[in-house]
Amino acid sequence: MSENINLVQRRRAQLQGAVGDLGKLVIDALNQSVDCLTRHDLDLAERIIEADARINQQRRILEQECLVTLAAYKPAGVDLRAIGACMELVSELERIGDYAADVARILRKSGPTRFPSESVEAIVEVAEDAIAMLGETLEAFTCGGDEQSARASIAREDQVDRNEKAVTERVLAMMRADPDFAATGTYLLWIVHNYERVADRATNVAERAVYVASGETPELG
Repeated sequence: MSENINLVQRRRAQLQGAVGDLGKLVIDALNQSVDCLTRHDLDLAERIIEADARINQQRRILEQECLVTLAAYKPAGVDLRAIGACMELVSELERIGDYAADVARILRKSGPTRFPSESVEAIVEVAEDAIAMLGETLEAFTCGGDEQSARASIAREDQVDRNEKAVTERVLAMMRADPDFAATGTYLLWIVHNYERVADRATNVAERAVYVASGETPELG
């Protein structure tokens, strides 16, 4: 029996590590999307879109590994919570990766004309805070479900929301003042919303980390 428990614990650690590795791919994609936005780099946009397929593939592989582990080892307690959370988080991470690809697609759709630098800088601030949140929540989860760290990791969420609102209000004002700015403004609103959603989903990661540690599902958002 103890040998089986050790195998379950080992498998749990492997899956949490694999979730962390997928998270690194997603964070890399997000950072590339910020670089893409800052430099209005359409070639990089194409590479981000192409690389999204790898994230999608890893999601499918990890989901299957979680299912096999649940069937083969019949984990209980914290091991069951952790493996179940891994299965949920690979889906969350795949969707977050889509946000990076969506930003790249918006850049591609917008064409070669650069966005206003002031708006880009404000959006980058939102993006950087959201990405930092994701990194911290993932670390809390992959370290075995550190409840205190998970709760602390979402401290930036209110700031992200405030900054997104400020960007939205500024862009809408520009659209009202200049009807020709409508298309560009719409692209900017889509982009900042994508990054705000990263922060929302990072909160979901933190909730899963708390759940693994405590068995309780908090509402952190």
